[in-house]
Amino acid sequence: MTRSRPYKSNDNAHIEQKDGDVVRRLVFHYRYDTAHEIDLLNDLYDAARLRFNLFTATKKAVGWGETPTGRRRRLYDQPRTPYQRVLDAAVLTVDQVNALTVLRAATNPAELTRRITKIQNQLTRLAAAKTQAATRASLDEARDQISRAS
Repeated sequence: MTRSRPYKSNDNAHIEQKDGDVVRRLVFHYRYDTAHEIDLLNDLYDAARLRFNLFTATKKAVGWGETPTGRRRRLYDQPRTPYQRVLDAAVLTVDQVNALTVLRAATNPAELTRRITKIQNQLTRLAAAKTQAATRASLDEARDQISRAS
C-alpha cells in the first residue's frame, strides 16, 4: 500500500501507522528470513486477514462535529466489520455474496485465534533460537582466562 501526494512529506506516517497497528502487532519486531518462517508468516497473514475482515468491527470516520464548548471533534459511524460494509455497499455479484457468506459461516473465530497464537508462538521460538545461537558463547570461550591486554 502506498500513499504519496505532492509536497506532503508526512504521508509515510499513515503507512507506518498501519504497519504498527496490524503487522507488528501480529509478528512483533523480530527478523524472519528463512523459507520456513516465510511459510509460517503467509499462514499467519491468511488467518489474520480472515479474522480482521470477517469478525473485527471497526469504526469509520464520517465527518466533523462540534462539542457544546465549540471544539471540533470527529464523528464516527456504528462499528461494523469489513464483511458487513462490503455487503451493505451492494457492489458484489450474487455469486460473490454467496461465497463470502459461506466462508463466514464456515469460519470459527475462536479457531482462527488459536491458529494465530500457535503460529506466533512458533515464530517467536524460531526467532529466539536464532538470537541465542548468534549471541551465545561457546563453552571453551567461557572458560578461557581473559588477559589484561585483550
